Amino acid sequence: MVAEVHTATALDARTDDFGAVYEENYLFLVKTAIKRYQISELDAEALAHEVFLAYFLKAHEIIKLRAWLVSALCNATKHFLRVRARHVSLLPESREIPDPSLARVVDALPDQLAAREAFACVTAKCQIALRLRYLEGYSVPEVAAELDTSAKYAQKLISRCLRQAKDRYQKRGEP
Repeated sequence: MVAEVHTATALDARTDDFGAVYEENYLFLVKTAIKRYQISELDAEALAHEVFLAYFLKAHEIIKLRAWLVSALCNATKHFLRVRARHVSLLPESREIPDPSLARVVDALPDQLAAREAFACVTAKCQIALRLRYLEGYSVPEVAAELDTSAKYAQKLISRCLRQAKDRYQKRGEP
């Protein structure tokens, strides 16, 4: 067995022209992935591009180019197949059933927009209180704890903020 001596200039000369390396090996890698692992051409092309990206990042460390490319492709393909095996496809019946949460989306959208506009009309403290109470579902004592006040003041603040939002939103809509 003859020992190979790899000088820095020999490695640099090989890694200088990435385009040539790509052109020489791209089709080989794609065909290998398709033939050896029975994956689609589109997936094989994507994997070959991933391998070349890894090669571009590590080109200065690679001694045997073709062996590295093939082993990197094999590892990438095996990883791809493992990830794809975890995917569960939907049953054909589920495609026909609409999402129940979207049944009234057309009716609810104007209400949501109006609520957002009213929410934008109030002060910052009111926005926090209303967000905690109505959007995040906090109880009045929990809102009081978050705002570091008494429960009675929190209830008063929430009702005052609702009134403020209603008044300011109505004034905004008037010509």
